Amino acid sequence: MIPFSPRLNIFSVLKKKRNYWNTIDSEHQFLLSRSSWSLLAICLLRKNFSSNKKINLFLPEYFCNDPIPLLNRKIINIIYYEVDKDFKPSHKSLNKQAEINKPDIFLCVHYFGQPIVLNELKNFCIKHKSWYVEDATHCLKKDSIIGRQGDFVMFSLYKHLPLPDGAVLLIREKGPSKLNLESVRKIKINNFLEEELSELNFNKTLIQKNSNIRSIIWISKKVLSFCFKNTTLLNNYLIKNYRKSLSLNYDFQSYSYKISILSKWLFDRFDLENISKIKLRNQYIFKNILKDYISIPANFDLKLNYLFHTPYILPITLRKSQTPLDLINKGIPIVKWPLLPESNFEINQKIKKKFDEYYFLIIHNSIKPQSFKKLLDNKPKPKKIELIINKIDAINWNEIALKTSNFNILQSWAYGLSKSIIEKKKIDRYEILINKRPVGFFQILSKTYFKIFEIKRINRGPILIDNLSIENKIKIFKKILKLGNIFKRKILSISPEISFFSIESIFFKSNRLLKLPIPNWKSSTILLENELDSIATKLKPKWRNALNFSKKQNIKINISQTSDGIDGVLKKYNELKTKKNFNGINSELIREISFIKNKFEQLYTFEAIKEDETVAMIVISAQSKNSIYLIGWTNDSGRKLNANNLLLWEAIIYLKEMKYKAFDLGGLIGNNHPIDLFKLGLNGNYYENTGEYIKF
Repeated sequence: MIPFSPRLNIFSVLKKKRNYWNTIDSEHQFLLSRSSWSLLAICLLRKNFSSNKKINLFLPEYFCNDPIPLLNRKIINIIYYEVDKDFKPSHKSLNKQAEINKPDIFLCVHYFGQPIVLNELKNFCIKHKSWYVEDATHCLKKDSIIGRQGDFVMFSLYKHLPLPDGAVLLIREKGPSKLNLESVRKIKINNFLEEELSELNFNKTLIQKNSNIRSIIWISKKVLSFCFKNTTLLNNYLIKNYRKSLSLNYDFQSYSYKISILSKWLFDRFDLENISKIKLRNQYIFKNILKDYISIPANFDLKLNYLFHTPYILPITLRKSQTPLDLINKGIPIVKWPLLPESNFEINQKIKKKFDEYYFLIIHNSIKPQSFKKLLDNKPKPKKIELIINKIDAINWNEIALKTSNFNILQSWAYGLSKSIIEKKKIDRYEILINKRPVGFFQILSKTYFKIFEIKRINRGPILIDNLSIENKIKIFKKILKLGNIFKRKILSISPEISFFSIESIFFKSNRLLKLPIPNWKSSTILLENELDSIATKLKPKWRNALNFSKKQNIKINISQTSDGIDGVLKKYNELKTKKNFNGINSELIREISFIKNKFEQLYTFEAIKEDETVAMIVISAQSKNSIYLIGWTNDSGRKLNANNLLLWEAIIYLKEMKYKAFDLGGLIGNNHPIDLFKLGLNGNYYENTGEYIKF
């Protein structure tokens, strides 16, 4: 059974700080044990700024009880506002409540990690001079949206990371209230809370004096969990606790407001980007494995995106005939949330009626591949799988390619041949058969070093026909991995053509393969079968405006398939590589591809000409029914004219006319690189592969 929380890797203690939580000049942050104390701290700060005896705190009616016991009713009046079925604030309810009680603090929750961005909420806070609190406790980290709206932002690190406690309270000058942080920076948050709570005669049973005692208990539990992992005892214990979690209870636990020494040391040493991707992958895997058991609300059924938001827990509804206990017994980690505020009986009844159908899946980053494998249905094993070497010709190669959606240039006939010539490597082409039926292919480039070891490489392969079962795919991967055998002095390097977010990706993670520490291949594709108007509508506004400007500049577009056209752009591309000092694609490889005559593969050069001057050029490779943007060049005049926008748009029009089905934008660098942002302006379908592995 999958544990409730992520496991702690002991090496995390030794890792360097990653500075994810560094603040900019217009921000200040406090570290506390839990976000409940963060919310109380905000209320106490507001009370000190207010002349009123009581402050009005607006909370959503769909809210957890955890902080409520800490919010002293002598100074805090809690007003609950409605949220709709999409978990968004009801403006009607807000305005109605504000007529009766003017809000001093307004809190909006980014439920389950997905941001709520509504200008009306900022305007509401500005109108009523209310502090705007972003409750980002369901969010792993700040990004371009989360943590960029409120006056205050609350993060609960212990909910996402293996920590005994830990919360970040971020205070921002650029929120709607335009707070002055000069006085805030002078505050020592622990001393501030100690003094304020003393004046309030705060109930001492709500405060635990020593946060480090809880850390010791937490570590002990983690050690026990590790010692008993994969045992029936631990599995039964977890199943019992999951069953209990379906019946929420009001068993309040006290905590110190001080962050523990352990959490303070650890909290900034985790790779949040990697954790974020793994959590999204886990969501996709659960979605595929459990598609016959659950449904996911549309606004939480996340689509792959270059800039995605990290899911926390996944809201689901159960299909008919399914019960939560049935799924828990199958090893599916289902919980109920939230424990609604205890004092609001009438509101709670209404909320339960609105949201009671929802359950939640645990999707933390420590879920092991073996846990997913156990959830896969036991289907009949596939019959005989064969890898036939060097018997397939170019015609049959491309006939199989027509039955696939992920055929790419690196597995094309011309590319493999050209690569073997340029790099003086041996090429072997394999046809994959199941029950004598062709279901895919791949090519291997290999070279022997020191007359001892042969290193074989499969780059973005194998290519498999669509609708092949997961079980068959995994059997094929197992067969291919046998081509690497250290005892036969053969080392296999494979970058499989599968998504990082797929079920198949966990097969590579769990097979004792060495994953190379290089970035995963990622890119974006335009589906050319869509109507041109639909593709144009999806363009991001800035990119569309640049295109419209370029269309008005009387630029002539030439399209060529000759090696002469390729030579012209390669000459300029080589000059650009020298000037900008980057490696780029091997120009000799592209030239060699252009010499190979193959009716299934083409190279196209698109040239933009303004007043007899070539201002921009791009090269596109097309293979079977797919195509990819290989290289581009532009001069200063071309940049001013946005000529590359026009060339890519004209390429889309031309490729559609030639009946190609997909246009790959040719790879993304990552870390918000300017080239990425340019390509992402076309708003295509993002994808990311699982990485490169070594099989000895």
